[in-house]
Amino acid sequence: MAKDTNPVNDALDKTDPLALAQSASPGELHRLKLAEEVLALAHGRKKNTSRMAVLSQVMVGAVAVAGMLVNAYQNFNNKKQQQHQAQIDQDRWSKEFVRAQRADKYRAFFETSVLATDPANPDKRMVGYALLQEFVADDDYNSKATRLLEEALVQELRTNTKDGLDDEHRNAVVSIVTALSASEDCKAMEQAARSIDKIAARHAKAQDVEETSGIFHIYVRRLAGRAALVCKTMRDFSLVRRPLIETVLRLPEIIDLKGKLTRSQANEQIARMLIDDCREEVGVTGVTECPSIMQHYQALCAQKSKDKTQNDRKDDDAACSLIKDEGPEIVKLAAGAAAATPSRPDAGDDH
Repeated sequence: MAKDTNPVNDALDKTDPLALAQSASPGELHRLKLAEEVLALAHGRKKNTSRMAVLSQVMVGAVAVAGMLVNAYQNFNNKKQQQHQAQIDQDRWSKEFVRAQRADKYRAFFETSVLATDPANPDKRMVGYALLQEFVADDDYNSKATRLLEEALVQELRTNTKDGLDDEHRNAVVSIVTALSASEDCKAMEQAARSIDKIAARHAKAQDVEETSGIFHIYVRRLAGRAALVCKTMRDFSLVRRPLIETVLRLPEIIDLKGKLTRSQANEQIARMLIDDCREEVGVTGVTECPSIMQHYQALCAQKSKDKTQNDRKDDDAACSLIKDEGPEIVKLAAGAAAATPSRPDAGDDH
C-alpha cells in the first residue's frame, strides 16, 4: 500500500517555494505565514529571555566581585588602622616606660644620696658610696654623682682628726675613689681625677703629709690603674694622669721626694707607685685586676712607640720602661697566687 504524501509538507521539507506555491491553496499559504510569524516571535522572545538571564548572571557576578573587592579593601583598611593604633599604643607605652624608668632612677639617686651624706652613720655612707658607682657609670648622672663623691671625700677628710688616715676613713676614701673611677668613659675619669686638687689644697692648709700621701696612693691605684684599663690611647691615659702628675710636681713630699721633679720623673714615680701597690695587693689577694692593668699599660706604651705623632713626647719613656721590666712579674705573681689558692671541692662528689 502506497504511503500518503502531502505535497505541502513535501515542499516544506524540501524548502521548495515554487512547489509550495503550486500545491498550497491561498488559505494554507496565509496560515503557514501566520504560523511562521508566530514561531519567529516565540523564538525571538526565547532569545531575549536567554539574553536577560545571561545579563542577570553577569550582573550578579559583577556585584559579587565588587562585594569581594569592597570586603578586601575594608579588611585591609581595618588591618592598617589596627596596626596604626597598635603603633600609637606601643609608642605611648614606650614613652611611659622611659618616663617611669627615669623617675625610678631619679628616686634611686636621691635615696642613694641620702645614704652617702648621712652624717651620723658611717656604715650607711659606705653603702651609699658603693651604690654611687652605678651612677658614675651612667652618662646622665655621671657629673652629679662625681660632684657628690668629691664633696663626700672632703667631708670624710674633714672628720678625720688623726695624723694620717684611720681605718674607718681610709675605707671610706677607698670606696669614694673606687666609685669615682667606675666610669667606662676616659673623659669622665679625667674629670674625676681633678678632685685630687682638693686633696692638695687640704694638704697646703693642714700640712698633713701622711694623710695626703695615703690618699694619693689610693688615687694612683684606683684612678690611674683604672684609666690604664679604660683609655684606648696613651694620650687619653695621660689626660687622666695629668692632675696626679701636677700634684706630684707641686708637692713631691707626698711621694717621699724633695726638690723639683721633671714630668718624666713624676710619670716614672707614679708607675713605680702603681707597681708597688699592685705587688702588695697580689700578695694579699689573688683576686685583683692588677695583671690586666699591667698588660694594658704595656699595650698603651707599645701603641705610643708605633704612633709617630707621639714620638716627640719622651715623658712616658721611663715609666713605660719600668712597666715593661716589672709588669710581667706582677702578672706572674698573680698567676702563681691564683694557682696556689685551693679550689673548693665539688659538693656533689662524695667519693
